[in-house]
Amino acid sequence: MPPLNSIGKDNPAKQTPLNERQLEAVNHDYGPALVLAGAGSGKTRVITTRTARLVSEGLARPDEILCVTFTNKAANEMRARVAALLGFSADSIWTSTFHAACLRILRREHSAAGYEKMPVIFDATDQKSLVKAIIKENGISDEDLPHRKMTGLISRYKNEMKGPDDMAKNPQLRGSAVKLASIFHEYQGRLKSNNAVDFDDLLSLCISIFGNRPDILERYQRQFRFVMVDEFQDTNAAQYRLVKMLAGERKNLLAVGDDDQSIYRWRGAKVGNIFDFERDYPDCKVILLEENYRSTGNILRAASSVVKEVGGRKEKTLWTRQKPGEPVTLFVTENGYEEAHCVAMEITKLAKCGASYGDFAVFYRTNAQSRLIEDAMNAWKIPYRVYGGLKFYERKEIKDLLSWLRLAVNERDDVSFRRAITSPSRGVGATSLAKLSAYAAATGVPMLAAAASPDAGVPSVAKRELAKFASMVSQIAQKIRTEPAADVIKFTVENTGYLQSLSEKKTAQDNVRAENLMELASAAGEEEDVTEFLDRITLASEADRVEEGRGAVSIMTLHVSKGLEFPVVFMVGMEDGLLPHVNSMEKTEEMNEERRLCYVGMTRAMKKLHLSRALSRNLFGAWTRANPSVFLSSLPEDVLDVKDSARGFGTRTDGTREKVWR
Repeated sequence: MPPLNSIGKDNPAKQTPLNERQLEAVNHDYGPALVLAGAGSGKTRVITTRTARLVSEGLARPDEILCVTFTNKAANEMRARVAALLGFSADSIWTSTFHAACLRILRREHSAAGYEKMPVIFDATDQKSLVKAIIKENGISDEDLPHRKMTGLISRYKNEMKGPDDMAKNPQLRGSAVKLASIFHEYQGRLKSNNAVDFDDLLSLCISIFGNRPDILERYQRQFRFVMVDEFQDTNAAQYRLVKMLAGERKNLLAVGDDDQSIYRWRGAKVGNIFDFERDYPDCKVILLEENYRSTGNILRAASSVVKEVGGRKEKTLWTRQKPGEPVTLFVTENGYEEAHCVAMEITKLAKCGASYGDFAVFYRTNAQSRLIEDAMNAWKIPYRVYGGLKFYERKEIKDLLSWLRLAVNERDDVSFRRAITSPSRGVGATSLAKLSAYAAATGVPMLAAAASPDAGVPSVAKRELAKFASMVSQIAQKIRTEPAADVIKFTVENTGYLQSLSEKKTAQDNVRAENLMELASAAGEEEDVTEFLDRITLASEADRVEEGRGAVSIMTLHVSKGLEFPVVFMVGMEDGLLPHVNSMEKTEEMNEERRLCYVGMTRAMKKLHLSRALSRNLFGAWTRANPSVFLSSLPEDVLDVKDSARGFGTRTDGTREKVWR
């Protein structure tokens, strides 16, 4: 790292084309600032250019800047842009997701949180397994208390910085509060005994460390002279508290967000953080980015007409220098089947005119809508990729193999032990596992240690298999200490018997599973160790998996589309009950979020936006009349081109707008 006075003399703000408002944000030096950045207004350019300017003008060293966002993809893009502006590596800048930043802090400070050894991270599958087991042990069926509901409840409480005691006192949970709190308490205890934490713990533990150890907090406050937060509207209570703590008395906190794009209320995001920012920092500078660089004028007018009806929003008026462009198309079809084929037909027509399949995206509100779209894509022989389905790292064979690695890294991980010991099957049945578990609990040792004990009380055949298993885990652990992740994965695949068990079955599905296991080794970076590899794949989000320019149509939910852009977008299911969702139509806050979600989807389109709705839907085996989405009535008539299947998708010119959606 060169000394401050020798870092690039040229101001990056002068090297990057910026409009007046962007320049105001980039040149903001000290104190709090709130940048309200409309869709497509170049907020990433603002953050990266400001970061480069702070370094180039000597206001901060690279490692004195913290930039937090919500996806690894966004963080990597920021890092690359800053490096391009500076002309040297920007790796020492803390550019990462909230969870990755907290993981990095926890690696250094875990002892202050009461962990002798750095805990492993339980992903969603591990969390589900643990919660299901605790619910079952409490004699409660999954019907009476679905594990998804319980894990969601735990996550919500953690993100609100609340614990089991708070849950027990919640009157809204009525008579269930004490029992739910007991499960929450047991869950936390099991995590600790497994030397594990979940996603939400990464944030809460850092906040706890900073709250209990002012000396540690002060050290990080001294380090981070400037803190920047991207997608501020998506922050929850814990995330906002964390950045406020780190900004400290300097208050050099720049928050970039857009309340119109707040769509994650269901997972704890607080759009109110944007409004609270001005209350918490009354002297903050507020900067509006309203020039849109992505979409045509007609797309912007249509999208803005939907979101402007959200009550209490921050007033913004998006505009563009682009021409109005083509009108927004609304296809009115007889049913969902026809709607899907209408989309496929339009894509085929445009592809024949020279468009790439990678230019197209199809968005829907619920995952269940994807089947008809996929069927139509297959029928029209259109290459496509669905985002939000079963992910590579969630496939059974991948989770099975990863359980071996997790156990080798953390011998106290009983959840991974239970999975690995049966992957593949090795003559250790449920009865033997129950005896082993009881012995481990009675002696206060992890199940892996119990497996190596001659006193566990299991049958001799199981005892031999357990000893072999423990020996193999030990060999993997030794390799982890000296070899890169790719080599360790290959060794694990080839020596645990898992690959052999798949080969013996000789089915097409098992051949695919075997190929997936070999692909896992390719997924590890050349210089990555196993711990780094496990952390990276655990922290990866769905948005990180979206690969652009693949020559295939992208199919995804509206939530996954956030942060992306495509030349041509199709939004299907513009009907009450789908968009807005049926569960949101009676509640003002939920309806506001549905409006914002619609706005987010529409503003992903660069050149052309197609909307579609069906007159009827086959839901749960019965045909139901589908009413047009209330959002359609917000659209200006002069930006809309309605095409009706009853007229062979010809444009309506008879003034029957009311018949289309009322």
